[in-house]
Amino acid sequence: MMIPGRIFLWLLTVMAVSVFSIILSQKQALDPFQGQYIRLVMPLETLTSDLANPISDFWNGATDHGDLVRENQQLRDEIERLQAEVASREDASQRIQELQRLLQVKQDRPQDQLVVADVIAFDPSSVRKMIALNRGTSDGIQEGMVVLSEGGSLVGSVSQAFSNFAWVELITDADSVVNAQVQLPGGTLRGVVQGDPRHGLSLQMVSPERPLIIGALVTTSGLGGNYPAGLLIGSIRSIDDRPQAASQQGVLEPAAPLDRLRSVLVVTSFKPARLQAR
Repeated sequence: MMIPGRIFLWLLTVMAVSVFSIILSQKQALDPFQGQYIRLVMPLETLTSDLANPISDFWNGATDHGDLVRENQQLRDEIERLQAEVASREDASQRIQELQRLLQVKQDRPQDQLVVADVIAFDPSSVRKMIALNRGTSDGIQEGMVVLSEGGSLVGSVSQAFSNFAWVELITDADSVVNAQVQLPGGTLRGVVQGDPRHGLSLQMVSPERPLIIGALVTTSGLGGNYPAGLLIGSIRSIDDRPQAASQQGVLEPAAPLDRLRSVLVVTSFKPARLQAR
């Protein structure tokens, strides 16, 4: 911060006079005139000091403010570092839980051979609903194989397999069709689950012999040979009430968290009919 020119000259003059007076005082040259000197010079020094004090206070305040800004920034940096550390720990904890669930599914399905794969990409287009995995043909994965979530529910099937990665068509993709059955009190009703661009997942062609129920579970039926029976697809979220329709239909809530998948299981022991036909 710069001191105004006039005040600076004033301070310089007072300092010069003070130094000069000290020298003369030491030589006892001012003894006869010290009384007059004090009466003349002291008011000037007092006035100068009064003018300089606000400037000094402001300067010290500015310096203190700068220190405060630096301290605040250091605190913000430390908070950011701690938040990143906590997030890293939470992510690691979530990862452990995911792997534990995957292990549990493998233990619950001892008859199946399952390959754990990480999701490395989602299809960026809004047209297809697909994910990419970090496993491929070198890991025994082939096109048509069934893919499960970490909880064991249906995710989709492998649409393309390469040496070190594969693309999976999700059950919400418009090209996905799964033969299904609705679990209702007193029995089951067969139908078809298809990917729906508007609703995500739709249930169609269900017999009207028993009414559908909100929340009813929908699983794979095994018909057609492309999916094993009994895999959980989702639950009924809404029902299209059409009394005169030849069949019932509705919208499903997928059981698998399809929009935030991180790891999946590929069933390599089940050979889909579409794969056996090749």
